[in-house]
Amino acid sequence: MASDTAEILKENFLEFCQDNEFMNLSPTITSLLKEIENEFTDNTRFWSPPPVECLSHLYQLDHAIAECRANKKTLSLFSRLDTVERINERLLNTIKTKLQEVRNSKENNANPTSPLFSSCRYPTRDDAPKLPVFDGEIQNIVKWLEFNDGFKAIGVHGMCGTGKTTLAKMVLSDQRVRDKYKKPIWVCLYDLKSEEEMDIRIVKEMLALLDDDPDLLAEEPEDKWLVKNLLDKLMDQKKYLIVLDGVWHCNEWFNDLLYVDENGGDTSKLLFSQALPKDTGGAVIVTSRQKEVTTKLVHEENLIHLKPWDDDNLKEFVKQCLARQDKSPVEITEENIECVAYHCHGIPFVAATLSRWIAEQITKKSDSN
Repeated sequence: MASDTAEILKENFLEFCQDNEFMNLSPTITSLLKEIENEFTDNTRFWSPPPVECLSHLYQLDHAIAECRANKKTLSLFSRLDTVERINERLLNTIKTKLQEVRNSKENNANPTSPLFSSCRYPTRDDAPKLPVFDGEIQNIVKWLEFNDGFKAIGVHGMCGTGKTTLAKMVLSDQRVRDKYKKPIWVCLYDLKSEEEMDIRIVKEMLALLDDDPDLLAEEPEDKWLVKNLLDKLMDQKKYLIVLDGVWHCNEWFNDLLYVDENGGDTSKLLFSQALPKDTGGAVIVTSRQKEVTTKLVHEENLIHLKPWDDDNLKEFVKQCLARQDKSPVEITEENIECVAYHCHGIPFVAATLSRWIAEQITKKSDSN
């Protein structure tokens, strides 16, 4: 999703700010970059992850960094007279202002009654790589699910853009999984940015996806009733499969999914895990950037770590992405592939995004000719 790309660009910028090269730029440029860095670090909750509205500004920031590096000056009295230096200063000033405007606009227009999830439905974008890069992980997860007669919780963690959501989609597309789990439930928790937001509304969202009566959900029923209702519905399904995609946090209520109530159903201490039947062959797949979160939810032995791709897999994926853009093979040059792969840092999501951008530039160039 676009917010993933924005997060990657933001993190690349923050890493650059910690690099020694950062201090070798002119004082004015360094000061502007420091102000932008402070915007991100002083408002962490807002910028983690960045809203999609600022994606174009972050692309500009990435470009500005490259320009500043290319025009790097030793400290001198004449650096103030350099034309490129002045252009970079104006660009960075504009980016800083635009980022602040996005934050102020979003914060001023915040609507506390807005829907809990903006992207809770099963993703439909066709970006699965036609490569064996995920084969091992898919086989492990399918094997766990195929021979599961009790309850299984699986965690997939890794930095943004490494393919966690895509991997989960590919698992759900496997025929063995489709035969066993007839109606998977997909809930994206990406919008929930704090521990306090991990609450009973997650159960409501799942009940809505299971076609529960919307009028009952709107009447604010008791939390215990909601948990019991979800438990009953999942027991009716018997072999249920839930994907909790993009989990940022857990708390005392939304914690150990493998927890079994030793008091025989005592709900005096209400927990999300009490809504998950543990003996019907059900399973939950959790994706998260946070290893600590996935460990708390599914335990260390049930984790799969997705790492950035190696150069060979990434270049082959770039070639596939470019080919999908309806461009002739002649236009898919090694130069384009090398260019995209170089800027991706092993992250396939960035490769897909940049490939689309490269294809657009090819189209514009062809149209202008």
